[in-house]
Amino acid sequence: MTQTAEATNTRVELLHRISSIVSSDLDVESILHQVVALTANVTHSDATLVYLIDQATNEMVLRASQLPHDAEIGKVRMKMGEGITGWVASHKSVIALARNASSDTRFKPFGSLQEDSYQAFLSVPMIDGGAIVGVINVHHKQPHEHSCDEVALVTFIGEQVRGVIAKARLTEQSQSAVHRMDTLAAVAQAIAGGSYIERILQAISEMLAETLDSAVCSILLVDAVTRELIVSAARCSAPDYLNRMPILVEGSVVEHVIRHGNPAIIPNIHHEKRYRYPELARKSGLSSLLSAPLISQGAVIGSINIYTSDERAFSDAEIGFVKAVAGQAAIAIQNARLMAETLEMKRVVEARRLIDRAKGILQYKHHFTEEEAYLRLRNQSRKLRRSMRDLAEAVILADDLNRQSDPERTLPVGESEEDTRKPVRALRFAPARERAAAVSLPAEGGH
Repeated sequence: MTQTAEATNTRVELLHRISSIVSSDLDVESILHQVVALTANVTHSDATLVYLIDQATNEMVLRASQLPHDAEIGKVRMKMGEGITGWVASHKSVIALARNASSDTRFKPFGSLQEDSYQAFLSVPMIDGGAIVGVINVHHKQPHEHSCDEVALVTFIGEQVRGVIAKARLTEQSQSAVHRMDTLAAVAQAIAGGSYIERILQAISEMLAETLDSAVCSILLVDAVTRELIVSAARCSAPDYLNRMPILVEGSVVEHVIRHGNPAIIPNIHHEKRYRYPELARKSGLSSLLSAPLISQGAVIGSINIYTSDERAFSDAEIGFVKAVAGQAAIAIQNARLMAETLEMKRVVEARRLIDRAKGILQYKHHFTEEEAYLRLRNQSRKLRRSMRDLAEAVILADDLNRQSDPERTLPVGESEEDTRKPVRALRFAPARERAAAVSLPAEGGH
């Protein structure tokens, strides 16, 4: 009866302590620190470890330890069903080994964990809504019989804490989602601002790098002629990255992305033979890569590449986010190219109009045919190494000066008074050789 009362009091005390954790505003890491301390205290164990499920890779990852394991936290991983921890997570069942735990066929050793040499091993799953959240492992150096009350206490801790961890993770995911939405809005605003495309792409790369906490974020565009990938914008901590030479699409690490238009993930680029800059990656401390295509009008025009300094398994949410940003970046690039084509078309039309007007002046003044006037402009353009538009403007300016000194002069056929009033570059901007050539065009011979 006394033992039952003591167990009840212990549970009540545990409930109070767990309630303080639940009601606090702690992050996941702080919660886990509280859990290992609490578990070690109630079990009188020599070591307590907590593993949490990585939903992106479906692996159990060491996230907290009573003993100092700074180098191992986040690095030690086990697949579902691997080792005792993986078995407990996979089967959602408790394992209690009183002695010789390392002799169990399911045991997987890690040389960096001193707990592997301990005798007794208790592993308890943390389950929330039928889904595995994590595993609590309790170790004793000496053989130790785990009583039913001890197993019940650790299970009770796991039951109370699982919801806190799930809630904390949900909060982190929500905050990340909000951050991603803010970034998407900022990208849309940058595109709508109508700035130069280089500035827009640079802003996109910087916002992506900040949102995903990446070491390097680059935007590569495909040169349609040379089939090379050229860095158009990048946010990185390694200046050498920006100075690297363009690389051919064929055989490159992002060839699959360019060819098939699908994202690609490389967990560790140091193990990827197609990566062309292993030394640069080593010096810059780059590890994982997420590459998403830039698709415009059904064609892949480049890629957005996210490099991380640690080996990372990108989540579906992160991949979807990068694809959304890539879509907006592709639209901005396409709009910029269309604008450039429109401006070039306007420039060509304006140049044609000026050349036609200059031809009319030469035809009227020197009785040239249209072909002769064109050939004279072209030949002088080549001789002076100036564009035909520049030479045509010089001819028009010279004719305007002559008209001002001779108001009675009739206009060339096909030229109206309105044409003479259309703006042409000021005379002072026409080089002396062009003005001389405009005045002396007929000197080549002919008529």
